[in-house]
Amino acid sequence: MSKSSCNERAYRVGLCRYRIVAELIERPPNAGELATLLRQIAARSHVFVGHDEPIRVSERTLERWYAKAKNAPRPGEALQPKLRSDRGEQRTMVKLHKDWIGTFRLAHPSWSVQLLFDNLVATGDEDVPSYSTVLRYMRAAGLLVGGFTSRRVSRREVRSFEVSYVGELWHMDFHKGSRAVLTEKGVYVTPLCVAFIDDKSRLVCHAQWYLNETTEVLVHAFSQAVMKRGLPRTFYTDCGSAMRGEEFTTGLETLCVRQERTLPYSPHQNGKQEAFWQPLEGRLMKMIPKGTPLTLELLNRYTQAWVEQDYNAKEHRETKQPPVERFFGSPSVHRPSPGTDALRSAFARRVPRTQRQTDGTVTLDGVRFEIPQCYRHVDSLKISYARWDLSWAELLCPETNGILARIRPVPLEKNAQGIRRVIPDVAAPADTEVEPEEVTDEGSNLPPLLARCLDEYAKLFPHAGYLPMTPKSEELK
Repeated sequence: MSKSSCNERAYRVGLCRYRIVAELIERPPNAGELATLLRQIAARSHVFVGHDEPIRVSERTLERWYAKAKNAPRPGEALQPKLRSDRGEQRTMVKLHKDWIGTFRLAHPSWSVQLLFDNLVATGDEDVPSYSTVLRYMRAAGLLVGGFTSRRVSRREVRSFEVSYVGELWHMDFHKGSRAVLTEKGVYVTPLCVAFIDDKSRLVCHAQWYLNETTEVLVHAFSQAVMKRGLPRTFYTDCGSAMRGEEFTTGLETLCVRQERTLPYSPHQNGKQEAFWQPLEGRLMKMIPKGTPLTLELLNRYTQAWVEQDYNAKEHRETKQPPVERFFGSPSVHRPSPGTDALRSAFARRVPRTQRQTDGTVTLDGVRFEIPQCYRHVDSLKISYARWDLSWAELLCPETNGILARIRPVPLEKNAQGIRRVIPDVAAPADTEVEPEEVTDEGSNLPPLLARCLDEYAKLFPHAGYLPMTPKSEELK
């Protein structure tokens, strides 16, 4: 029983006791009359808290109640039962069991209460409390799955917030729709909606339906939101795999957009985004006709029109302003949107690769790319590319991450034509004619080291240091 319920019951018991002895306090008895009045009250039956049938109270108990209440400023409080000092605690749970449950709950937060109880019984302790006792203790201590997890990941209080500027913070999340769409293959699939909401104005920057939740989908939708509204300063999401994708996180770093994530099992931290799904389902999805098959293209057309003409233009219940008016009427810290090529280059993973010196290529996810001839002498390269689009990649400067060149897959059919360019000499540029050196005498073209060795050797040894071999035919002559 909780502390508030205990206090409420004590309050009601005190009032019942006061009603029984109230006539003695309102009309104090004369000397010698108290015993007679107590005997008369004890002979009656009284309706009491916690009892279905009327009960009687002894004279001794009535006398004790009267003594407490007659001089008390608040007789009802004076007659309340005294609460136990150990109220709210599990008296059948010893410290050993409590410590064991707390340790195992910390080590296994996803375990059910039944699984924890079965493991507690398996320890062999004969004084293990019952399952209901363990359940009451875990509920009171906040060790159930929901309460324990939220307490474990965050020990801070929860408060609502709102930033000061438009574009300072964007919220984002995926939502599984309530209606299925018909694909081109004739299969019904439940789509997912991704939406971006500005925290200050509550404006939906962009919303679109997709068939899956991937990093490619997130980059596609976020790029459209940025081109519509501009670059935000901070991006607030949950801990989904799409939000943690390498291409997306690298793109936010490149665009200098700070990413913040909610704590696990804490959807309330992204409450403004979660609140958008209610009107999306309660207004938009309810208005879509159910007679004809719904396609993804048609659903996105309905969504775009409803977001811009209804949700963004209708007065928000918290801000008391339409989101579009608050968006353009408040100070903004949005930055201009980059171009499409700049966004494509930003949302890409960066990997090191070693160039094949035989043909000047590198391999990215099984696809071979050609390196420009001017970078054929570089062994270690830094490549930027998106895994879902291998039609081209970019060669980056290893020091500044600047784009050096755009590379494409090897054109195998074109290379099969046999057309090859002449590789220019590295020491001599292609437009420079190298004239052959004229040989004048024996030592004019010798390297400096060999010429010095000859001079020093000639000073030390005037004669040759070897004997020439004369052929036999010359000796006979």
